[in-house]
Amino acid sequence: MPQLKQPMPLQDKCLQECVNLYCGACVRWISKLLQAQISSRRVYLITTRSVLAECCQIRRSLSELPYFVIEMMSPQLTSKFADMIINYDNKHQYKQNAFWDRESHSSICSAMFRSVLTPHVHEHNDEIMSCSSFTQDLLVQTLDSVPGLRTLYLRFNRTYNGYPSALARMICHLRHLEIFTFEDDCTDEVIEQLGLHCTHMKKVSLCDSLHVTNASAKHLLQLRKLEFLNLSETGIDKEHYAFLLSELPQIKEIVFRRKEDDILDHVAEKNLHKISHVSGYVQDISKLAQRCRNITNLDICLFTEDLSGLAALTRLHTLRLTEGDYAKCNLNAVLTDIGHRLTDLFLEGIEHVNLQDIITLCPSLSSLTLSLCTLSSLDPDTQLDPQLPHFRNLTSLHISHTHDDERIHDYIRHYVSLKTIRLKWINIFTVEFMREVVRSGTLADLEEIAVHEYWNYAMTVEALELLIKHCSHLKSIEGSKTWRLIPKRFIGKLKRRLLVQNFDLEIN
Repeated sequence: MPQLKQPMPLQDKCLQECVNLYCGACVRWISKLLQAQISSRRVYLITTRSVLAECCQIRRSLSELPYFVIEMMSPQLTSKFADMIINYDNKHQYKQNAFWDRESHSSICSAMFRSVLTPHVHEHNDEIMSCSSFTQDLLVQTLDSVPGLRTLYLRFNRTYNGYPSALARMICHLRHLEIFTFEDDCTDEVIEQLGLHCTHMKKVSLCDSLHVTNASAKHLLQLRKLEFLNLSETGIDKEHYAFLLSELPQIKEIVFRRKEDDILDHVAEKNLHKISHVSGYVQDISKLAQRCRNITNLDICLFTEDLSGLAALTRLHTLRLTEGDYAKCNLNAVLTDIGHRLTDLFLEGIEHVNLQDIITLCPSLSSLTLSLCTLSSLDPDTQLDPQLPHFRNLTSLHISHTHDDERIHDYIRHYVSLKTIRLKWINIFTVEFMREVVRSGTLADLEEIAVHEYWNYAMTVEALELLIKHCSHLKSIEGSKTWRLIPKRFIGKLKRRLLVQNFDLEIN
């Protein structure tokens, strides 16, 4: 059975109470503003002044808290306030009236968000900020309140062209920025400001930003600590990209862009031995392996030739391959040579994958992902030894859209150390499968499982109950909405039962 929920540590409980207290203020502000909107202009103006005054009070009270308290609270406060303010904006759209003012609304939202932004906010990522124009505006307007920001992720809506310029004006406040992702719409103006102010930058990704041109190369060159630079589908040409790879002293990554396989010939030899991460459209694998011998992470797609040259990469431990044929590219030879060193293998869109090779030749894998792959036919008499190291060492398994339930069933039942399983369109969790797992004692260490089924559903009430009873470490089960053989009413009752009995298990 699942483990019981442990009492929340006193420190965490106190922090949660503080977070709830501040969030309660935001809930109150929004309620007052929504009520004022359906009243009169005078009431609305009085209410906004009152809310603005309280925002200043919240900001002052946060600044008086000990450093470590603010640092622990900031991520939660930022995320929760962002969600509430975005929801308020959505409701606000339906309550516009004669005295509605977009600028005033934007100003009050900015003030509410700014009230919990402190120098101890270190990350703005895609989980906090959506792609709506309102959210983008809110984020950019308040960047001067988060001078300690280290990670900034942006993906702006193409229909709003003013944001890059507004962002460029704010970057001078972000002197501690280390990771910057601005895909689709970054500009030379933004990069110039990065070069001037963000000297601690380690990672920059500007994918699909056609307005980043060769003029940005000299500004990127000012980022002397830069380790990862992705310029795919930007306006920077091969010569300028090679120049950056040659001159940036800490660079660790090469991203091969389409029709630029000869870029290695344009990069200074002194920097090639520093390259540890390679991704993109690599055609000449042997040349890559000979020139960049210290690669640890390789992520390539649309490969067509024999990949056996990868044997020269003696430090490779993470391999991601997309769109190819297992047999034609001689992946058997690759795994024979380097499989024992791999800890992470990701295959997507690969035809005729030989699972037996992976299991026998990759004993040290901790993570395996197979997405949109087809599996090769094996001799029906082939027997796999359940004691193989692969079955003992793998802790994370993700499989989707392979359309070979029977063979997946034959392999999964042998894993003894898996902590995470994610299956999409794989229907194997039948009562018979779970009974077999219980008898053999496998899958007992599972902590997270996601089973998204399709036609020919498998998960039943009995199978689910066996899973919960057998996997005592289980914390999360996902995919319940796709289990057509289990009544929704039963799932609801099960959730209530787990809650009443205080089990530390969530079902979604």
